[in-house]
Amino acid sequence: MTRMRMKRHIPERMEKCHERWFDTPMTNKGKWRQICGFPEDCQLFLELGCGKGKFCCQTALDNPDVLYIAVERDSSVILAAIEKAHNQEIPNLFFIRCDVGQIENFFNEGEVNRIYINFCDPWNRRNKPKRRLTYREFVEKYKLISKPDLEIRFKTDNDDLFDFSLEEFEHCGFTLSELTRDLHNSEYDSANVRTEFEQKFADEGIPIKRVVARL
Repeated sequence: MTRMRMKRHIPERMEKCHERWFDTPMTNKGKWRQICGFPEDCQLFLELGCGKGKFCCQTALDNPDVLYIAVERDSSVILAAIEKAHNQEIPNLFFIRCDVGQIENFFNEGEVNRIYINFCDPWNRRNKPKRRLTYREFVEKYKLISKPDLEIRFKTDNDDLFDFSLEEFEHCGFTLSELTRDLHNSEYDSANVRTEFEQKFADEGIPIKRVVARL
């Protein structure tokens, strides 16, 4: 696989979009709605691993009354997402550059309503399943920062990761629904927003797996 070229002038370009992201997001813990200018009763949706931002930008545009926070740890990748949101002037979408393993440091208990996990690293190498974002220790972190009726929407192209994730969600007390192993040929595709990876896999003829896990 070709290594992604490091973008130039990242700090300067990030500064031009300063209204879209938070340099010290831990200070927003418990106050995201207030700081972002949204009412306390609005919903807060979190995307873990937003990539270049195609999904979060379109989903935020489709739901202007929802506060969206997108997370990505790679500075070159998140820069593309931030610039996309900045150029489209999306008022309800903000970004955090961090490791998902530290997510409880940025959100308070009961602060999040929904979490999207799209095409995360399957970590297929031996003895690596604990790094998967759907591993039970991660899922318990998500429960800690979320409302009691948390909903996780998960998509992947990887069969092994999908089966693993179903087991982990159920182990953590979630009920599974809207489960499909061929999303683009299912009844759920009409409301589906494709990510960059998703479109790539679809063009290669790889079926997309998707499930909604609810507490």
